[in-house]
Amino acid sequence: MVSKTNTIRGTGPSRRDVLIGLGAAGAGAATLGLGQRAWAQAKAPVNLSFWTFENPQQRPWLHKRIRLFMEQNPAVKVDFQFFPFGDLGKKLSVGFATGTAPDGFVSQDWFMPTWLAKDLLAPLDVQRLGYSSVKTFSDDFTQAFVAGATKDGKVYGYPLWFYGFANYLNTNQFKEVGLDAERDWPQTWEQLGEVAKRLTVKSGERFTRQGFKFAMHAAQWTMIQFNPMLIQHGGAWFDDAGKCTINNAAGVRAMTTRASIARTYGAEDPADSIATAPLPQMDWLRERASMFFCHPIPPAAIASQNQKMLTEGYYRPVQYPGVEAGKGFSTTYGFNLVVNARAPKEKQEVLHDLYKFMMSDLADCWKDTAPFTLARKSGWADAPEVRQFPHVDEIIKAKDQGVYLPRTVVYNELADAVHRGVQRIMLNRADIKTTLDDIAAEVDRATEASKRG
Repeated sequence: MVSKTNTIRGTGPSRRDVLIGLGAAGAGAATLGLGQRAWAQAKAPVNLSFWTFENPQQRPWLHKRIRLFMEQNPAVKVDFQFFPFGDLGKKLSVGFATGTAPDGFVSQDWFMPTWLAKDLLAPLDVQRLGYSSVKTFSDDFTQAFVAGATKDGKVYGYPLWFYGFANYLNTNQFKEVGLDAERDWPQTWEQLGEVAKRLTVKSGERFTRQGFKFAMHAAQWTMIQFNPMLIQHGGAWFDDAGKCTINNAAGVRAMTTRASIARTYGAEDPADSIATAPLPQMDWLRERASMFFCHPIPPAAIASQNQKMLTEGYYRPVQYPGVEAGKGFSTTYGFNLVVNARAPKEKQEVLHDLYKFMMSDLADCWKDTAPFTLARKSGWADAPEVRQFPHVDEIIKAKDQGVYLPRTVVYNELADAVHRGVQRIMLNRADIKTTLDDIAAEVDRATEASKRG
């Protein structure tokens, strides 16, 4: 069975109800020692539920691997469900609170602190996944990514994909205005504004082409795109005491830079977009915008909207701008395969075997989901089909030098508050400092509520 949902319908539980439910779920979950008993020998039927996010390349590959596993293990049935990228975390939170969370799921890495703080995930048996020890497991992945999936020496997430954002350019449009995309790509925020202004085309007051486009459709995209800007400007999401600091001087500088593409350079109309949740880069794909910050874009996504762009290859990713030239970096993020701590022992064991099978053919993963880079260090990066992929070094560089999203138990509240604030600033021309003060106060209230449980 495959199903999806576009929204979390109804009023649902309050935030306090969700937190209470999360705490109860964690308190009731016993840590299960996973033995090496071969469940398959018993041939007892096992019915699993598994959730992931929607993506035109990644979701079908996950589903394919799960179907193959079921074909080889007829006693196993998996109810595979998927949800919009920005809704998955909220859907899982409600699921844990109401006892309807799946047995296994893909966790976006910024939600791992929430699940771990409430003891909602079962520790993984790395030997059952094919590793001799926790150390050999950890050594096979980027350390910072592993750190977000471990607690007290135990592993709770099996890293899947891991990648960073890049600035995608339309190289034909660069040529049209006398720029060379290889030489003139913007390396500072000021250069981004100036280049975007030069690329902009208007008919009277109406844009026919925006020089640069920020995503405005979803809170998660707002966070991913703004996160490195805040850090580059010397800011931080929280201080050591856990107080939100987006409203300090560095935060104001970062948000002023964020707003400058529209306000100062006149190179963007934040209200003019044809972006969709499956294709947030639609304005760039349809050549309505010359530059766009995005995760690695699969060729199939480009072909679906602009076969000419793909065939002629007039696009390329470059690194994020920086406060200083040559020092730009983007957000890096990833995904973990995890196990619900409340799942029965037998289901936890089967999920281990399923996850090991899913990740046993990284060449197949790259073939179906390129250019989404994998979290594992070994077994894929040097393969010829990877090395031959256009601009793969830029894609890997963005992954390797990126910074993480804030790891906080109030991530949902933070992302929603920042997104609403950016909308007020960009669509209503709200005062930046006042808006950031409102965001910080809202996040601090959420933090206090989380402490009360």
